[in-house]
Amino acid sequence: MKKMILAMILALITVQNIQAADYMPYTPPENTAEVKIAGVSMTYPKGESGDSIFINGRLYVPLAEGVKLMGGEVKQTGTIYKITIDGRFTFLSPENGRAPKLTLYGGKPYISLYTLAESFGYCFKPDVKTNTGVIMKEKCLNARESLYYAKSPKSAYIRLEDITADGMRPSGKGKYSVDMLEKLRFMAEYMHARKQEYYIAWVPVYACPKENYWNDVSADTSLYNAYFIYVLDYMTEHGGHMGLHGYTHQYGNEESCIGYEWGRDTPYNQNEQQRRMIMARQCCERLGYEAEFFEFPHYGADSAQLNMAEHYFDAIYQPYPDKRLENSLTYTERSGRRVFYIPTPADYVHNTEDDTVYTKMEGCVKDGCALSLYFHPVLDSERISVKTENGERLWAYSAQGALPRITDKAVNMGYAFTTFGR
Repeated sequence: MKKMILAMILALITVQNIQAADYMPYTPPENTAEVKIAGVSMTYPKGESGDSIFINGRLYVPLAEGVKLMGGEVKQTGTIYKITIDGRFTFLSPENGRAPKLTLYGGKPYISLYTLAESFGYCFKPDVKTNTGVIMKEKCLNARESLYYAKSPKSAYIRLEDITADGMRPSGKGKYSVDMLEKLRFMAEYMHARKQEYYIAWVPVYACPKENYWNDVSADTSLYNAYFIYVLDYMTEHGGHMGLHGYTHQYGNEESCIGYEWGRDTPYNQNEQQRRMIMARQCCERLGYEAEFFEFPHYGADSAQLNMAEHYFDAIYQPYPDKRLENSLTYTERSGRRVFYIPTPADYVHNTEDDTVYTKMEGCVKDGCALSLYFHPVLDSERISVKTENGERLWAYSAQGALPRITDKAVNMGYAFTTFGR
């Protein structure tokens, strides 16, 4: 198989050269911190506090007070803080930049809520209507049955599709409500426990022109957006690999994740198309993430647009346009850079009753294709149960969920979900 892929790779090195001068240069966003008072009232295990700030959209709380209200202690030695909670400890020093774990504000250390909670086995659940939140212990009720320790040398690839911050749209019809975001975080924990990696197809800006709604989590500060980032932080630190699924995944009056953005019918000229790729990547980097791939909405792209994406990204999650190679993991160097193409020949789960993906997974192996597919997490929303009991957040993922079944299938076939660079 490796020899076959190598042969395909060598076939892709063409004499065509796409000059960088043909495109707008990419300019990274400034590495600065924008601070705003959050005013989020937090309920900790040992009490409450309303002292909180947003830094580049993330939620931060005062270190000393937050740790104390979690029943822990902080000891400082020079610029190093030792934080101990429930017998577990970690060391942090103040940082600057877009996404510091610990930073100084007004001469006082503030810690990111994500770092404070997740470092010690806690989770955070916000209430966006009351601008409040609760930090509580978290436990998976079916953790034992979700563990796989054997790592297969055979690689498979899975993409979590259409992740976007639509939960506050005026109509209330957004798919990623706070409750669904919490379940998405639990999906990530489930995959991480099984030592499976996955790609995140994130649409950076959610747009719904019909409701006059536009949400850019890298620029628009709110408790909902802070929680969205909180979940992305968990995913990217627990087996998730960030990618960009367009900029808004729509044009005209279409809603994000329904409409196209590029393709032959795009209303955008070449400069606007480039600008959207640049803005998508800047959204990602403003939050401190690295865009590991780009995916055209609905795979809609002509040859010129593919060439354009090759200039701005190291990987394109799309079948390679050469029919001989479209179902294999391949790369091209025609831009002067090595750019991977990642197909999904096993297709995707169409609905909760769809079992065809498992047959397609078998077909990929039989035909020598890449074992690669994608999945919309919202399909499993009813397969995850969540409750609070005695101040503890308890959850379980049904074995009948699509993601557990897909993962079981891959593992039983001798594969592990991993990254294309491995």
